[in-house]
This record gives sequence, structure tokens and C-alpha cells, in this order.
Amino acid sequence: MKKNMVKIILDVSLAIMFVLLMNPRVFNGLPFHEVTGLVIGVAIFVHIALNYKWVVHTVKKMFDRSLSGKTRFSFLLNILLLMSMTGIIVTGILISKVVFPHVAGGENHVLRELHDVFSNVTLVLVGVHIALHWQWIMGMFRKMFKTKEGSWRKGVLVASALVLALFFASMQWLAVNVKPNEEAFKPKFEQKVAQASKAFPPPEKFREGEFPHKERHGSSHPLLVIFGHFTFWAVVIVPVYYMEKRMRHIRQVRV
Repeated sequence: MKKNMVKIILDVSLAIMFVLLMNPRVFNGLPFHEVTGLVIGVAIFVHIALNYKWVVHTVKKMFDRSLSGKTRFSFLLNILLLMSMTGIIVTGILISKVVFPHVAGGENHVLRELHDVFSNVTLVLVGVHIALHWQWIMGMFRKMFKTKEGSWRKGVLVASALVLALFFASMQWLAVNVKPNEEAFKPKFEQKVAQASKAFPPPEKFREGEFPHKERHGSSHPLLVIFGHFTFWAVVIVPVYYMEKRMRHIRQVRV
């Protein structure tokens, strides 16, 4: 039970950190984005270590007919997740401007696009991963908040409410008081152009504001980022969960 509690807390924390990284302008921008990305990399290895027995058991049984199709698919999904997360970390290191600023030695738009592709693919894969484990997740939350007799654990509910309130309050405070450095997101060529424009102001019709800049990643408010991506996951989770449930029912009927 304690191990499962650690797993569920780690997984929820990973999910929140991951969606916050989907917008690199959250909090102070690149410093938070890059450091948290490395933290997630370490947390993934911890996640794998906590599920080590399942991994070993599944590998040994991979060619055994007794292994369920769901387990095979889940194992394949985890391999794809590991590959996509590795792609995010490797490309992130290569385009780093804060933690590893001298690895790639300059702007690389191809690597940046690959980083975005790996991130979006991982977002979808994580949604499918959550859907496949939805029953386990709900079961863990029931054990956390309810006794064996079915009554609510009032102390746990109050503590959880306080943690959530503190979390939302801290996100709001950080969103208001910690702003990213927008210059860090501009390519070097754009930075030079911006510096030149300060020395030689452009004609009135070309001044900033004539061509509104389209924000690529949307709002950088952490609560909106979390809500938006969790909503996306809900869109993925609901159909995948019911498809898996339907397939499980069909297998039971055939047996």
C-alpha cells in the first residue's frame, strides 16, 4: 500500500510538471523549463524502478500466450513513452540555453521542431497510458479517501483540500510575481534586429503593434496551462477507457 501511495503521488506530480513544461514561458521561462525537464528525467527512472518487477515479469512472459493483450499493448506503449521522453530530453539538452548553453552552439530550428514533436507525441501517449490505468488510479484514490467499511476519511479529505488550496494559491502567486524573460525566446537574429530597431526606430507603420504577434504556446498562466492540458487528456482518456472496457467485456463473454 505504501509503495502504491508513493507511485500515485509521483505520477500525479510528474503529470503536473509535464504539462507545465508544455509552455516554456511558465514562471521564469527557460530556467524553470530546463531544470524541471531534468528533474522529470530523473523521476522517470524512479517510476521505472518502482515498476521494475512488472517490467521484468512482462519481458519474461512476452512470448507466452497466457499474457493478456492489454499487458502487451501497455508494455509497447511504455516503450514508446520511454523513446519519446528520451527524445524530449536529448533534443532539450541540445537546444538548451540555460543548463547546457554550449552543447549545440547556437540556434537549431530543426532540433527545436523535433523537441516540440516529441512533446506533443508524449502528451498523447501519456493520455492513453492514464486511460489504461484508470481503474487502478480510481482504486488508489478510493483507498486513500475511504475506509474498508466505506466511510470517508475526513482527516485525509481536509488535508487534501488544504494541499489543493495551497497549490492553487502558490500557482497564482508565482504567475503574478515571477515573469519569464521574453528575450530568451527570441532567436539571436531577432535579438540583433530588436537591438538595431532601438538605435534606428522603424517608420510609424512598421512599429510594434501593427502586426500582432501570435503566441505559439497560448497563455503562460500555470493554472490555465494545467487546466488546458488536463482537459486534453480527458478527451483522450474517455474514449480509450471505454474502448478498453468494451474489449474486456467481449473477452469475458467469449470465455
